[in-house]
Amino acid sequence: MKNKFLIGCLAIATLFGTQSCEDNLDIQPNSSLIAATAFQSVEDLQNALNSAYANYDNNTILLNSIFTDNTKVGVDNGGQQLTLHRLVLDPTTGVAGGIWISRYSMINKVNRIMEAAEQIEIPEGREDEVDNILGQAYALRAFAHFELFQYYTPDYQDPSGLSVPAVETVVTVENLPRNTVSEVYALMNSDLDMASSLLDSGSNDVKYVTPDFITALRARMALFAGEYAQAKGFAETLINKYPLADQAEYVDMYLDLDDTEVIFEAARVLGDARPGFIWHFSGGGPFIEMSNSLFNELDTDDVRYGVLLNADDSDPAANLHLINKYPGTAVEFLADIKVFRVSEMYLIKAEAEMRGSMLEESKATLKTLRDARFGMDTAAPDYSTLNGGLDFLLEERRIELAFEGHRYLDLKRLNRDLVRSQADCGNLDNACEISSSDRRFTLPIPLFEMNANPLMVQNPGY
Repeated sequence: MKNKFLIGCLAIATLFGTQSCEDNLDIQPNSSLIAATAFQSVEDLQNALNSAYANYDNNTILLNSIFTDNTKVGVDNGGQQLTLHRLVLDPTTGVAGGIWISRYSMINKVNRIMEAAEQIEIPEGREDEVDNILGQAYALRAFAHFELFQYYTPDYQDPSGLSVPAVETVVTVENLPRNTVSEVYALMNSDLDMASSLLDSGSNDVKYVTPDFITALRARMALFAGEYAQAKGFAETLINKYPLADQAEYVDMYLDLDDTEVIFEAARVLGDARPGFIWHFSGGGPFIEMSNSLFNELDTDDVRYGVLLNADDSDPAANLHLINKYPGTAVEFLADIKVFRVSEMYLIKAEAEMRGSMLEESKATLKTLRDARFGMDTAAPDYSTLNGGLDFLLEERRIELAFEGHRYLDLKRLNRDLVRSQADCGNLDNACEISSSDRRFTLPIPLFEMNANPLMVQNPGY
C-alpha cells in the first residue's frame, strides 16, 4: 500500500537513508523488518535522536532574512534568492516546502524513537539514559510542531482555526488532516509535560534539550498564544538563571567561543549547511546584503553593530553592507545557530509587561538589555502608550535577533506591515511593501503535500 501522506514518506527516507520518496512509496514503512534492523540498542536510540537534531536547518533563517526588510540585493547577486526577495510566495516556493519537510522529518524520527524504546531490551542500569533520550524526543516533537504552527497557522489565537497536522504516532499509510490551534497547543503542552518528567534535571549542555530549553519554548509559545502572564513567568525564570553577555562575550558567542547567555544552540558540523551561505558565496562574495533600513538602526557604540555588519569589508557610503552574523572561525560561515538566548527572554518579559499595562517596568527591562549591548548606562526607552511600546520593542527585536529567524514572525504576530525603503527596494517591481493582512504572512501548504493528501486544506489566498 502506498503512503499518501508525503511528510511521512520523506521522513522515512531521511531516517533510513533510502534513495527517494517516490522509490519508497511502495515500501511498508512500519514493517517489523525495518524496526528490527534500525533499533536494536540504546545506542541506536541515541543515534536516531542525533539525526533528529540535525533536521534543524537554515530555512527559517533564510525566510526571515530574505523575505523581509532586513536585506537587500547584494553587489555580487547573479539572481540568487531574487524570487523570494521579490516577495513571490506560492505553494511551490522552496522555503515553504523546506520548513514543512524538515520539521515533519524531525517529528517522524522522534516518533520512531518513542515507538522503538518500547520494543528494544533496555539493559539494567540504563533506564535513566533511555528516559533522558525520550525526554529530549518529546521536547523536540513539541518544538518542531511549534515551528510548523508559527509558519502555517493563519491566526495564532483562534482556538478553532486551522493549524497543522498534529502527528503523535509514526505515520504509515493514512492521510492526516489539519488540526485546530487548540489541538496543536494541547499536544505541544502535553509533550513538554512528558519531557519534563523524563529529562535528567541536571542536564545543561546547550547543544541538547535541557529543562531550560523547555522553559524557553514555553515562554515563546505563551507569547504567541497571548498568555502574557505565563510568558512573563517563564521568561523571568530564565532571566534569573542566565546573565546577559557583556560586549566581549557577545562577540565571542557568534564565534562559538562563549555560551554565557545561550540556552540552546543547534550544533553545526562540517558538512552541514552553513548559515552564512544564505547571503554569501563560498569565498565570501555577497549576493544578499543587510538592508539600508536595518543598517540605519545600528549605533556604532552598540556591540551588535560589529556582530551584524562586516565593518572591515563594508562601505556604507557606497551602499555596501555585508552581513557578519555567523562568520565562523576555523571554517568560513560554519557556526552553531543560536535558537534560544536569554536576551529573547528580556524581550518577551518586556512585551508581557507592556500588555499588562506596566509600561515603566517594560522600559526598565529593555534598558537592562540595552545597557549590556552598549556596555554603559543608556537612556530609558521613550514611549507612553502600548502601541508606542510595541513599536520600540519591534525595533529592538529587529536588532537583537537579526538573522536568527524572527523578523517575518514578529511582523506577523504584531500585525505590522512589511515596508522596504526605496533604497532597499530598488527596481524590484511590486516588492516594496505588503500589508499586515496579506496572505503571504502565512506560508502556503506545499504543493507536494496538497497533491499527496486529499484531506489537506490550503491556507486562504493560495
